[in-house]
Amino acid sequence: MDRRHNPGRRRGLTSAAAFAMLLATLRWTGAWAGGPPAALDQWARSLLELNRRLAAGRVDVTGWQDEVAVLNRSVPVPEIVGYLDIDRLVDRFHYSSFLADYADPLLPSHVTGARGPWFLRVFGMRRGGAIIPHVHNHMVSAHLVVSGSFRARTHDRVSDEAGAVLLRPSLDSSIVRGDVITMSDRRDNQHWLVALEDRSVTFDVGVVDLPASWRYGHAANRSNMIFVDAGRKPESDGLVVAPVMSFEACAAKYATG
Repeated sequence: MDRRHNPGRRRGLTSAAAFAMLLATLRWTGAWAGGPPAALDQWARSLLELNRRLAAGRVDVTGWQDEVAVLNRSVPVPEIVGYLDIDRLVDRFHYSSFLADYADPLLPSHVTGARGPWFLRVFGMRRGGAIIPHVHNHMVSAHLVVSGSFRARTHDRVSDEAGAVLLRPSLDSSIVRGDVITMSDRRDNQHWLVALEDRSVTFDVGVVDLPASWRYGHAANRSNMIFVDAGRKPESDGLVVAPVMSFEACAAKYATG
């Protein structure tokens, strides 16, 4: 993983460490006692409360990234899979192309509460399948690997130029079950996953309709996405000039197996 020196990242890691200590304290004091159902209900409530805090402006986008990563690593993956009935959803996928199949899991009704501008989603791919390279506007997301493995490539979004997005590479690594990657305007906004195995699956959570924390130069589609040619060779300064692409052109180049 290639991370540039950034005080904001250090502050985020401190926040994440504090949150991890809170989770450990909850377990130690018995607040998560009562077996997996109680622990998973608490995980779900914590996830929704984190989304509410972000939507209300009580945590910033990088704070959300740090906290959701810690939270989604705090519960064993098989328990999340069972709690959300992910295997049943994935068993319906056909993998008819090298694009991802997807479905939306539901939290139990006794923990959902008021609806908000967020979503839960499961993406599944066969070997060689891809979540094609893109950036987002007005959105954050987190991606927990629950099955298989991926090559994950992310970039920080440096600026929007005429017809392109200027990107700084931040991650190029294999990720496996239990690993989490996140994105926001401020960190790892471009993300691109390629499945290394059949039945490679992620569980995603995202919050949309957020105020911009970035000066956008390109309009996103209705899914808050802008597809980009992120696989280009970096320039001499290490930055990638990634032209904006249509979905069709990006899929034709990057979802070919």
